[in-house]
Amino acid sequence: MLIVSPKNVTAAVTLAFVLGCATVWGQAQRGFSFNNLNVSPFLNLEYTYDSNVSYDSSNERDDYILRVNPGVDIGYQGNEWGLKGSAWYAYDWYQDDQRLNASRYGESLDFYRESAKGWKLMLGQTFIKSSQDDSVIDGGRGLWRERKQWDFTGALAYEFSERMSATLTGLYSDLSYLNDDNQFAPLYGWEEWCVGLELARKLTEKSNVLLSGSYQAYYSDGAQGISGDSSGYNLHVGFNSRATERIRYRVLTGVTWFDYAGGDLLVGWTYSVDASWKINNKLAASLVGSSNFQPSEREVNQAQQYYVLSAGLTYKPRPKLTTRFDLAFRREENQYDVNVVGATTDDRFTARARADYRLTRLMTVYGMVEYENQVSDDSESEFDRIRASLGLNFRY
Repeated sequence: MLIVSPKNVTAAVTLAFVLGCATVWGQAQRGFSFNNLNVSPFLNLEYTYDSNVSYDSSNERDDYILRVNPGVDIGYQGNEWGLKGSAWYAYDWYQDDQRLNASRYGESLDFYRESAKGWKLMLGQTFIKSSQDDSVIDGGRGLWRERKQWDFTGALAYEFSERMSATLTGLYSDLSYLNDDNQFAPLYGWEEWCVGLELARKLTEKSNVLLSGSYQAYYSDGAQGISGDSSGYNLHVGFNSRATERIRYRVLTGVTWFDYAGGDLLVGWTYSVDASWKINNKLAASLVGSSNFQPSEREVNQAQQYYVLSAGLTYKPRPKLTTRFDLAFRREENQYDVNVVGATTDDRFTARARADYRLTRLMTVYGMVEYENQVSDDSESEFDRIRASLGLNFRY
């Protein structure tokens, strides 16, 4: 039986569409404006066919899902400062297996402040809560349940000179699941603290060399005679550039040391990459990916290393029509303690195509097709599925 957390289910395809959601073509401001404040409400209506709602190769079940997703975006532009935020709600109705009906809501807020003296401050906060009624008591499989996640981020950048700058970063994250041995298969959340420092040295007018180091600390939920404390260190080098008006990239790679649950010290190669290329006024390409260590959500207080890489093309053949094509790959190497269980590796491949057509100033129709396939050392973790969606977006 496959146990899949909502975070891992969407991770690969989310990264595949990150740059697509913020396209290189600017969009006209929408919504109500009050001096420097902009408020833009929206509503998404989506109907989806899913060939395998259980993510299970041995017991595939298809279903049709109706999603209603209202929300609002806000933005404010001040003098050398600004903020943007969003609040939303979504509900999924399953036609056949109504135990999987899901509700979720969330919000985010980002703030920045900059100064002519060479410093810039950025603060961010997000929250999401989701739940599904999948208790084994009510006939479900116990795979889906309530989940909450808080994230707080901050960065302070300062330019010492024309050729040298530094950025101090911080992060706090709290992921928690509702666990009940009588109702659900176990999933484990954690708290994470992270602090980092990046130095940038100017090489040319359009490129910098980067040196980055960070420290991570985790405390995993559900400790059962095993230490819940883990920590990690990252040391990366790389480059960032705005090579031309059309090409931008940021690439870092290096080594991570991860000491989990008082067990073995894991050492691995990790990386991050973020690049975009506006080929012409109709076509753009993007590449995004990352790798790191984190606690396992399925094996209490154990560790996993993940690798994610995705590439996409955005094509805009007409002013009202935008298409997007993406390929993504995610690998999870579960570095379990040898006294608990043998390590396994999961490889997930995702392909997705999407088209958006603006019918009127307030309404856009979109369609999307997605294919996922996961192969694993553990046959119970293997699955494939197809999702096809048709939706309407109303935005003022």
